[in-house]
Amino acid sequence: MLENYYLHIRYKDGREIKTATSGGDDFTLKYTKNNACLTLDIVVNIPIEIEKVWLEMEYDFAPGDKFFANGYQSWTDSREFTCDQKMADQGLLNKTPIGKMLGMINYGDYLWVEQPKKKGQFHSHGYAYVRRGDEIDFVGSLSDKDGYTVIQADMNANRIRIYKDVEGVLIDNTYTLFRLISLKGEYNEVFDKYFAMMGIPRPMYPVIKGYTTWYNYYQNISESIVLNDLESIASTGLINTFQIDDGYQTKVGEWKSIDPVKFPNGLDGIVKAIHAKGLQAGLWMAPFGVQKNSELVNQHPDWFVKGRDGKKINCGTNWGGFYALDIYNKEVRAYIKDCFAYYRDMGFDLFKLDFLYCAAMVPAYNKSRATIMYDAITLLRECVGDRKILGCGTPLMPCFGRVEYMRIGADMGLSWKKTFIQKISHREDVSSQEAVYNILYRRHLNKRAFMCDPDVFTIRDYNVKFTPSQQRLLATLIKIFGSVLFTSDDTGRYNDSQKKLFAEVMQEGETWVEDVTQNGTQVTVKYSVDGNDKVLRFDMKNCATLS
Repeated sequence: MLENYYLHIRYKDGREIKTATSGGDDFTLKYTKNNACLTLDIVVNIPIEIEKVWLEMEYDFAPGDKFFANGYQSWTDSREFTCDQKMADQGLLNKTPIGKMLGMINYGDYLWVEQPKKKGQFHSHGYAYVRRGDEIDFVGSLSDKDGYTVIQADMNANRIRIYKDVEGVLIDNTYTLFRLISLKGEYNEVFDKYFAMMGIPRPMYPVIKGYTTWYNYYQNISESIVLNDLESIASTGLINTFQIDDGYQTKVGEWKSIDPVKFPNGLDGIVKAIHAKGLQAGLWMAPFGVQKNSELVNQHPDWFVKGRDGKKINCGTNWGGFYALDIYNKEVRAYIKDCFAYYRDMGFDLFKLDFLYCAAMVPAYNKSRATIMYDAITLLRECVGDRKILGCGTPLMPCFGRVEYMRIGADMGLSWKKTFIQKISHREDVSSQEAVYNILYRRHLNKRAFMCDPDVFTIRDYNVKFTPSQQRLLATLIKIFGSVLFTSDDTGRYNDSQKKLFAEVMQEGETWVEDVTQNGTQVTVKYSVDGNDKVLRFDMKNCATLS
């Protein structure tokens, strides 16, 4: 794919905006081609700030080709598209004054990536491929540490552009603009080579089988609920992890302030109870987020990420709105480390770290968004130490090989169909349908970049709108594609058939996905369990298994 490309660069030299397609008085360009790899370095003679830089090439898209578009962060929809499809944008709700005021646009890449406007136009983060029959034509970045790589395709204009986001970086020395690799071949073979080229060893962590409080109670948890559900699910003898999700703290961001009404005895006793059952204890945190109405905002107004106008940036609607901590502030770093030390000392083994994108919404300190995100993950790795991380709500590439587990799709809803609000909302919103698309089309990340979390399955027959057959299908998909098998059900309320399905999902077995194909809304999954070949067919329209 990396053939016959043209460079375009628009930059500022401190006085004026200039454009170029090659080197000149202000800088020189160094292209290094090594087999399938292309590196492009810029060597500046004067300090410059690049506004936009991209490689452009013609690509002969054929009828039937599909383009894989990888979403910006964990929750962003990702799938293969055909030339007659249109990519979703930030949604009608985000375009309203209310949506903009609430900061919903900051969940995704809407403010800094050119959004597709026509059918056949798509963009992908980090890497992309064109599927033609049984073969894929792949292009990807080998490192995004200096800036995010965004691959744009216009299938109807036969064009591909590869952008680098280096906004906010003053370049005064040699700077690597692109480190790309182009591969062609069978799907699994190509992704094996890609991750090998990045030097990322295969993650071999245990599959998480367990429970999280979120998808039944959401923030309405308490000591009695947690201990009841712990007793129920531990008695099955089928799990290894019990996780406490959002709702234990008084405010998001005030992590050491545990709600005295919900948890009058704190969390120490609960951690001991989890360990007494022979399980690892997990805890949810959004380490860079702080609720707007928290005391922390009033006490430390200088701790937060700010926009060009000097005002704190609204990161989204959760918890009535929240701000992001500035990870380069020394007091902030000390505060975050202290919060983690508190829960590490308490005995938590696994940290689900959520809403991580908010640390790197804007460039700052002469660092690109991507560099800030890489630095944020480095900070979390220091904080967690030898405990395990389950990442969520984060750009994925900065986490390759650096976290043990990772959510790779949107939150599952409690029904298959989207609500009206979800239909007009952003690409990162709660959606069972989009969660399944990501399960299917980000499968290449599992046991290559990290162990993938496809999100929860439910079997219970209350507080959900799934049919039993839909629940069985979703549980089966999570079993096939996932390395994190979580439920939020009170298993003590299961009937015999529900107990049987739960045992099937948690049963040991080596699963390998050979191929996924889609024709319209109908999907075929070819896979094996312990060497035994199997086929699963289902319809995305109504989440129904096909014979």
